[in-house]
Amino acid sequence: MKSAWKPWQQAAILGSMAALAVTATDLSGQTEPPPLPDKNDLVRFVDYPDRNEAELIVGPVHLPANGPHLRPPVQLAGLPIQGWLHGFSWEMRDAQGNPLPDRLLHHVNLIDPDNRELFSPIARRILAAGRETQEERIPRFLGYPLGADSRVLISSMFANPLEEDYHAYLHITLLYSHEGDGLVSPRDVYPFYIDVMGPVGEKEFPVPPGTTTMAWEGSPVIDGRLLAVGGHLHNYGSWIRFENVTEDNVLWESEPEVDDNGEVLSVPTGKMWWRGGLKLDKSHTYRLVVQYDNPTSMDAMDGGMGALGGIVYAQDAEWPEMNKNDPAYVEDLINTLEKPNQADHSHGGMEHQHDGGR
Repeated sequence: MKSAWKPWQQAAILGSMAALAVTATDLSGQTEPPPLPDKNDLVRFVDYPDRNEAELIVGPVHLPANGPHLRPPVQLAGLPIQGWLHGFSWEMRDAQGNPLPDRLLHHVNLIDPDNRELFSPIARRILAAGRETQEERIPRFLGYPLGADSRVLISSMFANPLEEDYHAYLHITLLYSHEGDGLVSPRDVYPFYIDVMGPVGEKEFPVPPGTTTMAWEGSPVIDGRLLAVGGHLHNYGSWIRFENVTEDNVLWESEPEVDDNGEVLSVPTGKMWWRGGLKLDKSHTYRLVVQYDNPTSMDAMDGGMGALGGIVYAQDAEWPEMNKNDPAYVEDLINTLEKPNQADHSHGGMEHQHDGGR
């Protein structure tokens, strides 16, 4: 099973590494966020309290052989877990629960519409997984706090490059604990997400022959300690780097692991919690940079992406109140909700009935 707690993103913890690629929408002066989905016909929440695990099951999705990318409608699901989240894993399965090829998943993002991101006033990316990521979890003394009223948007993309049709389900397993499960309560940590294309709008960019470099700069809204990071790159990605611009130093850098054909398999994560983490200062500017080197004479087929997900320790931090009328929040939510509706009708088919999926 391949999974990622994208730091949360795809590092070591929930991350938003396989960041959702969205196309900027004409807001036409809209200042209020759109309504959230009110139907959950493609997602189920199943709790297994005896082993402190829960599942979000997305599907079924019909993925024809050699078919194009498929974006199901974004779903809203409750996470009624009074406690802390410690990690996750994912697996593609059929209706009988048998494993299916990991390659059927392009990426999935879980987004908290009620809390803001660390570096921008958009909805918080709690976790993301992609087929190139590895399973990760954080130590039990750390955890992302959840409440009985916690809820998430589930934004996913599938693709079937294989020679066989599939009716598939995505199973996302969440690892959690409750108050009193251990001798001491976990320390609160929070996921964050940064993209080289900025917090709102298109996330994919062209990768023509030669070298392409993309970067974005910003500052965190609170002070904290950086505990883990991970990244997301497409084919021909050479490296990804997170820098403290103010102090002119590199906090983390990684090169992707590739197969014999040069396709990206994973981006190694960085875990800093064992040495107390690295300080993030809200008065400092930070930069995310990626570089692509395309050796061919044509543009890269899948373009490029560059995203970083991480977790930050901020036990006593006072997060600013979420402003759901902030233009960035409104535009990001519109893009998140409307992107699946912009997909071509040939992008596979959805089946809305439930027929097991365990």
